Amino acid sequence: MAAIYVRSTDGSNLDNGSTWALAKASIAGAAAIESAGDDIYVSQSHAESFASAITINLQTGTLTAPVKLVGANDAAEPPTAVSTAPTVTTTGNNNITVDGNIYVYGINFFAGTGAYSTQVILSNASDNFRQVYENCTFQVPATGASGRVVAASSSEHVWKNCSVKFGHVNQTLSCRHLHWNGGGIISGSSAITKLMEQPGSSAATRRLILLENLDLSAGAAGMNIFETGTASQRCVIRNCKLPASWTGSVVTVSAFTSWKPPDRYAMYNCDDGDTNYRLWIKEPFGNVKDETTLVRTGGASDGTTPLSWKMTTGAEAKWPINYLATDEIVIWNETTGSAITATVEILHDSATNLTDREIWLECNYLGDASFPVGTLVTDRAADILATAADQAASTETWTTTGMSDPNTQKLSVTFTPEQKGYISVTVHLAKASATVYVCPKLTVA
Repeated sequence: MAAIYVRSTDGSNLDNGSTWALAKASIAGAAAIESAGDDIYVSQSHAESFASAITINLQTGTLTAPVKLVGANDAAEPPTAVSTAPTVTTTGNNNITVDGNIYVYGINFFAGTGAYSTQVILSNASDNFRQVYENCTFQVPATGASGRVVAASSSEHVWKNCSVKFGHVNQTLSCRHLHWNGGGIISGSSAITKLMEQPGSSAATRRLILLENLDLSAGAAGMNIFETGTASQRCVIRNCKLPASWTGSVVTVSAFTSWKPPDRYAMYNCDDGDTNYRLWIKEPFGNVKDETTLVRTGGASDGTTPLSWKMTTGAEAKWPINYLATDEIVIWNETTGSAITATVEILHDSATNLTDREIWLECNYLGDASFPVGTLVTDRAADILATAADQAASTETWTTTGMSDPNTQKLSVTFTPEQKGYISVTVHLAKASATVYVCPKLTVA
């Protein structure tokens, strides 16, 4: 494994890159001689610019010996301090492409200028790369509406404290497998209306996205986070700052037929203020959102604000498979060898009770004394042919402001744990066009 030095101010691609004095002039120059596991050091004064499309091809790197492309202070050799100053720029209608199993630190990518739809493209050549970027920026100064930052292959992309900037409100991220932790949208960016689109057209290509700890306040007030597409998706955003007076959606869906099981989009603790209990889950059969008005007395709370979960289904929800499910509600259990009952309280606006074919509780617990194998128990109808029965009535007190026929019921299962451990429950709603409020404070007695 070798060290290769890059500095545009005095480097030459005719030199061998072995020292700062013999530095390559461009990262592509270093890529032409790199081998698996090499360290490419890019000077803090480096600013390469091209009037043509460029590809930084570091495909000799492997998963066990990736190439490392590191912004570094050239005061020492080898460097002892990193830098976030190096830039790679294309002008006009020209893209930047980066390929290979790589770790990249502190490089700023600027793709295009003028009224073009240029792109920063990551992992274009393969679906088998792993790329990790730290303290980098991906920017599209060009003002074409279709400009993108693209990571659309099935390679894995990890961004640590990385940020993006766009030159048009319709530009966006087009990513398939991305874990983006820290950073956000750079101030001064065009106020984009969609953060992430569904890339490509292959229904066989799944999508896994996790966004966390981002400052997205430079987006538009109506910025949507995700969009559905031809491939099924599991997308999560959590602990993020949203644009002021945010009115967007966690996901845009044009029609029920746009959903692809097992689609699930979840937003946790994201807000434009200091509210830290926000929840929004969208699945093919409905939504689960945080609620602070219709709440149970003595029920769930963040310590100050009483909370419930509002479950709302669409017309397609139907027993036995088309149901909306909450997140898990989890509690630690110390009881073994004795029967206990887990209960979740619910509220809905109807004189007609909900049945065990319309709403039910599923509970996982440790029911084997010898192995940590879980057991599932439910208060759902016993089988597909069983006659529906009303779920039990409840005497719990709720705030029912605006309801005509407030109806309190409870979902309960009784079981005998054989080991200490976590008990987790989920509520399932399979009634079409229904609204139910769930208290996410699990009672076990």
